[in-house]
Amino acid sequence: MFNIIKMDLYKMFKMRSFYVVNIIAMVSVAIMLLFVVVDADKTDLKGSNATTVYEDKDQNVKLGVDVDDSQLLGTEQNVLTIYSSFMSSGFYLFLSVIFTMIFALSENKNGYIKNIGGQVRHRWQLFVSKLTAIFIYIFMFDLILLVVQSVIWFIAKGNFGAGSFSEYVTFIISQFLLQYVFVIVCTAIAIITKSRVFSMTAAVCLSFGMGKLACMGIDAGIYKLLNREVSLEKYLITTKISTMLPNMDMAQIRNIIVFAAVYFIVSVFAGIISVEKRDMV
Repeated sequence: MFNIIKMDLYKMFKMRSFYVVNIIAMVSVAIMLLFVVVDADKTDLKGSNATTVYEDKDQNVKLGVDVDDSQLLGTEQNVLTIYSSFMSSGFYLFLSVIFTMIFALSENKNGYIKNIGGQVRHRWQLFVSKLTAIFIYIFMFDLILLVVQSVIWFIAKGNFGAGSFSEYVTFIISQFLLQYVFVIVCTAIAIITKSRVFSMTAAVCLSFGMGKLACMGIDAGIYKLLNREVSLEKYLITTKISTMLPNMDMAQIRNIIVFAAVYFIVSVFAGIISVEKRDMV
């Protein structure tokens, strides 16, 4: 099992797309952060006298990447505040899922799955190994972007201004958890369908909020047929990511953990079944 994980990690780090996606992400984050810093300077906010006030986020349908800067108004800006806003925007989710889809389906192109599939005792180890490699990638991806933002902030402001880590640690971990689970769901779709075009399109559309439009259509159909109002949008991972606030209580944290666990268990179960029954000859 450990050797399979090492092979997956080796394959991941040897992929050109790994470095291309990361470089694009770092450059994009640097540019976005500079714009945020410039816009914030124009507002002439007095951070030393400000208090942080969080309001419930609007749950209207928003497509694409939407950086919510409402947290920056009336509060002292710092790296973690802006980093959290970028995580909630879906930007990290979008870029990380692109490479993950390329990585998940690369084995079908280079013949790796055929060469190694018949040599392992249990095929589910191939899927678990992939999940482990993806976890390491998501952790590295988010950490690299945090470092990039800290460096750009230091260049622009002359100080690191990290802010209160204890205030944001739960929020960042929860965002990371949901980001990882979303990527696992997309990976399971890719493994099951074995279609690069379909899985990549589905992953990008879901990360851009197209799932909310589908939920609205289903909600309208249920209301028309059963005369019953439902809201499926609140069960989407992207909805949880975009509406999460830093000042969560224990009940909200527990709900997020249970929510993520359900998605994770179902995705892993479906992925393992698909791998076990796949014809690798």
